[in-house]
Amino acid sequence: MKKNGVVCIIIILYLGLVFTPIHSAFRYNEAIDSMFCHIYGSNTLYVGGNGPGNYTKIQDAIDNASEGDSIFVFQGIYFEALTIVKRLCIRGEGKEITIIDAQKKGYTVNISADGVNISGFTIQNGSYSSNLVNKANLFIYSSFDNTITENIFGYSELGIRAHKSGRNTISGNIISNNDVGIMLSGSKNIVTKNLITDNSEMGIATFTSENIISGNIVINNKGTGLYFVDSNKNEITDNEISNNSVGIILTWYNEQSQNRDNVISRNNLRNNTEGNAVFAEHKGFSGKNIWIGNYWGQSRILPKPIFGLKQTRFYYPLPQGPVWLFIPWFRFDWRPARQPYNITIPI
Repeated sequence: MKKNGVVCIIIILYLGLVFTPIHSAFRYNEAIDSMFCHIYGSNTLYVGGNGPGNYTKIQDAIDNASEGDSIFVFQGIYFEALTIVKRLCIRGEGKEITIIDAQKKGYTVNISADGVNISGFTIQNGSYSSNLVNKANLFIYSSFDNTITENIFGYSELGIRAHKSGRNTISGNIISNNDVGIMLSGSKNIVTKNLITDNSEMGIATFTSENIISGNIVINNKGTGLYFVDSNKNEITDNEISNNSVGIILTWYNEQSQNRDNVISRNNLRNNTEGNAVFAEHKGFSGKNIWIGNYWGQSRILPKPIFGLKQTRFYYPLPQGPVWLFIPWFRFDWRPARQPYNITIPI
């Protein structure tokens, strides 16, 4: 009898596990205990689904959450434009099935708090408003330390814009069908393992310094793959940059900011229709950009010359302002790779 009783208990427990509602199991195993939100508090709010007390709008959950809470959003289409003013972890059930759509009525997600984590969404149809704040699917206006992972961004002027915001991590996202995929105007950001494709102007545009752009696949953009203006001391490594109009442009507008001390290494730079790389450097010979170990579309033994322009030390002072003179210049990748690198991303 004791043996039969034990067997019955095991069967009952097994059936209980099998027939537990999938939303309930997902809620407790994936939302509360998610490593993505492990630094946040234990309080979790829910949007969508059919649980008691669940919110129907994401913004309502954001407004009612406390600093450090987590928000889990079940699959569905949410026609909203979100404003986040407190540190939260917001996670969708899956990036293909949990959609935030602003319907061109403004930004899709606007972050003005530090330490916000967003994962698991399609974020699309941000406004084409003349107001810069409203042009991005994701607009980061806080100071630092936001994490944006495993999302899809599309159908806006800007996929992601980090405006004067630094130390953000942007990883594992698919960013396509925008004018510009990612625009950075803050320092010490990490952009890694993203697929950035089919944007009409640029894949990544950077206007500041000390960012890490690593392990991305930047392909099939109609304009420039990576565009750096007035940017110093950036690390551009292990990226696939191919089939764009131009692979990389390094240039400057502001004499004080310049364009120097960037390291471009171990990238695949190939099949970009109007050139794999071009640069314009400020006057003088110090602070050059370093190109090393990149693959240029074919096996090379000799150094690879990279052609660009150098501003001279002289200019003509005209009534409308000075006109600087430029001369053809070049840099070298002294040790180009003989074979392409195997650059893949887990998307």
